[in-house]
Amino acid sequence: MNHDAFPPRSELRAPFIPRFPRALRLSFLIQITIVIAASWAIVGASHAEPAARVEPIPTMRIVFSEIKHLLPLSMNEFNWSAPESREEVLASLDRLEWAASALEKHGRSREAGFDELALSLSRDLREITGHYRNGDYEGARFFLIGSLQNCVSCHIRLPYKSSFPLADELLEQGEIQKMTPRDKAWLYVTVRRFEAALSTWEGLMHDPAISIAEIDAKGILVDYLNVALRVRADVARPRRELKLLAKRSDLPVYLESRVQEWLSALDSLDPRKFGPDTPPSLEFGVELAKKAGQVSDGPFGRDGLVHDLAAASQLVRWLEQDRMRQEAVTRNSTAKERRDTAQAYYSLGVVEARSLDGFWVSLSERHLEAAVRSDPKGPIAERAYIRLEEKQMLGYGGASGANMPADVWTNLRELRNLMTTE
Repeated sequence: MNHDAFPPRSELRAPFIPRFPRALRLSFLIQITIVIAASWAIVGASHAEPAARVEPIPTMRIVFSEIKHLLPLSMNEFNWSAPESREEVLASLDRLEWAASALEKHGRSREAGFDELALSLSRDLREITGHYRNGDYEGARFFLIGSLQNCVSCHIRLPYKSSFPLADELLEQGEIQKMTPRDKAWLYVTVRRFEAALSTWEGLMHDPAISIAEIDAKGILVDYLNVALRVRADVARPRRELKLLAKRSDLPVYLESRVQEWLSALDSLDPRKFGPDTPPSLEFGVELAKKAGQVSDGPFGRDGLVHDLAAASQLVRWLEQDRMRQEAVTRNSTAKERRDTAQAYYSLGVVEARSLDGFWVSLSERHLEAAVRSDPKGPIAERAYIRLEEKQMLGYGGASGANMPADVWTNLRELRNLMTTE
């Protein structure tokens, strides 16, 4: 993913408002509706939760009622910060912060990536409230906009059959009709209308009025494959559309080569192993991740993108099943079970670091950490720790990690202790 226009989260300093890339260049209406959609996705997507799980529907009704008050204010920067609006906005943000606490409780019962997304969204909602309460209205808007990355990241990890019941009420609003097709596509993703999102992206991909280089630069091709493969596990549809795309006369040489690589990768996916109704396989997911690494020669990790997306789909689904298996038994996990869990987290972390990791929240780091914690004395732990430490040190500017926050160092030391203590 191309995140050059956006600084790492560790460097964010509100009220800086950047030129947002891809999914972040949306109307303020979408940023608010994303928060609603993510609450539903993280709280209500699983079909096998513990008995004490947080019920999503009452929480969603509360959040939705708050949004209907915030929408008119959010469309106008003056109204957003006007003295007569502040009490109303703060009251709504406080109630949204309460919803964030519910997300935290539920996220801790899910696979580590969902846990991280729930915690990240919760932190962002608290940042919004804090900035607004302190009079930093642009900072509040900044974190509200940034928080949508948690939501998009969550939705592209969930089975496509999960739905968002309040979608019609959101999509029927008049403001939606004024949005650009690209903005609409991401709104469709947030409310889990994946068919509509894919159709909208396809319209853009084949619109002769828009150059294909611009389409690629905006990340539309990657977004399209992300939903088609990770969410829908649909190989036939992107193959058909990419073949049409390959016929465009304005196709740059680099993209002509890349499209052919993606088509070859799609042709190599075994439909008996990869499809919307096929059970996930750890072995197949690891195999796909290795294949992607073998062909990822170009920049941005996009040469092996198809295999990376297919691998991520397999591994996330397998880890969710693994989590439910662990909850269903009262014994300790066997050495093989611990090793398998660690392998799944490690492979997923590698895939994400290479081509899928987000700039707002790093799921790669969370999954590499989970690989260590799942089997700290096992054969995967050392490799996972090395990748995690490298990613965090370089992410904070190198210099032997001198710029890393204390809590990051503390976490790394804890992981080393888990690996070395008898």
